[in-house]
Amino acid sequence: MKTLRTILLTAVYLGLLVVAAPGLSFLKPSLLSSESSRARFERRFGQPATVAARAATEINRLRRPAAAAIGGFQPVFRVRQSWHLYRDGPSTIRRLEIWVDDARVYRTGDATLNWSEAVLRNRRIRPIAETLVKKPNAKNRLGLARYVVAMARQDFPEAESIELRSVWGDRAGEESVHHAIRASAPTWSLEDRR
Repeated sequence: MKTLRTILLTAVYLGLLVVAAPGLSFLKPSLLSSESSRARFERRFGQPATVAARAATEINRLRRPAAAAIGGFQPVFRVRQSWHLYRDGPSTIRRLEIWVDDARVYRTGDATLNWSEAVLRNRRIRPIAETLVKKPNAKNRLGLARYVVAMARQDFPEAESIELRSVWGDRAGEESVHHAIRASAPTWSLEDRR
């Protein structure tokens, strides 16, 4: 009986390990699939990390069909093995930047570029600003842009142009402007830039 119990417990633990696979569950099957991605990964992390990542990807490729086959018990017991809930943060980091002429005066989360941060981080305005950064056609984008332009014209009366930029980047720090709204003197009419 002890031998049978040991075998069953070992099988259950191995099954849970295959279904959950801590650290492997979130690996994309396409990781390091091309020669250029392998070269970029090796330049960034080194050769030992590349070998380990390729091995993990291969193990994960073999594990996924087995996990799908034996993981059917999870909905029955209303459990799900998930080990990467708070993994490594968002894959895309989005920030709002406000430029007056050629000077950046505001950037989300930057302690030094904090012009009018009290307004933009207000609990009623912040969701509108976050939506503006995520969606080029956000419903309230023009209203927020008009408000920011009016505030900036008061604080920077010599300004010739004011621009709200949605900057998207990754953890490595590579960023680009996804979309923007610009207003220029003398009309100060808003125009979308994508």
